[in-house]
Amino acid sequence: MAGGPHDLSAELAFARELALRGADVVMGYFGAEGADYTVDDKAGQPVTNADRDSNELITRELAARFPDDAILAEETPVTDDLWRRNRRCWIVDPLDGTSDFVKGREGFAVMIGLLVDGRPALGAVAIPKAQRLFLGVVGDGAEEESGGERRTLTVSARARPEELRVIASIAHRDARLEEAIAVLSPAETFSVGSVGYKVGKICADEADLYLATTNHISLWDTCGPEAILVAAGGACIDLDGQPLDYGGPHLNLRRGLAATNGASAAEVAARLAGRFPILD
Repeated sequence: MAGGPHDLSAELAFARELALRGADVVMGYFGAEGADYTVDDKAGQPVTNADRDSNELITRELAARFPDDAILAEETPVTDDLWRRNRRCWIVDPLDGTSDFVKGREGFAVMIGLLVDGRPALGAVAIPKAQRLFLGVVGDGAEEESGGERRTLTVSARARPEELRVIASIAHRDARLEEAIAVLSPAETFSVGSVGYKVGKICADEADLYLATTNHISLWDTCGPEAILVAAGGACIDLDGQPLDYGGPHLNLRRGLAATNGASAAEVAARLAGRFPILD
């Protein structure tokens, strides 16, 4: 995976290393008897020692390796808008799917993405319990590492909503999401936790579409996964069919999210557009 429009091979190799190291930190807490394990509340969502320790490791190492780059990380307080103004910004979710982590399910991830000129360019997403690692550079392809083997990732070609396999949130399955699913009338619907795992399954042709109709999806949830998805041939749009906004005033996606296999994006956007008002 080298030689694309941006030569990001060194950055990808380092992001891969940090995603795996972060995964090791997280798994040091997962199911560990006697570990100093605490679950706190952060704006109604769980946060743990594993989130914080993974965050500290990844951000420290990124800052040391790429001192001129900005960093936006979920567990690091945002004190300025340098991450918006810098040409390159690393966006880190040190433990996505914390609810799954706490409940002992496999759907949690360590996610690292790189914005270049305001668009996701690179992603590394580790799924520690499932022992899967998704990697991608836009314009240079995507791949999965699992069980000591690597394979190239390519999304499906399903275009009609009625033939899609839709993957949805476990934690945010509300009336708006049920309406969106009903409008599309897909062939199959199922759920897993982390955004990164959902998108990874689309890249691996295990699903075709991920829908989120809430405003709880943040930039650190989507940067790395979007880069991998685009690298695999897919596309991320909001519920009005527009590209995701990484340069606006908000850290969350107020217009929702449709992570698609690309082939279905136009029809999904046409059916959903205008149905879901912006949530404050």
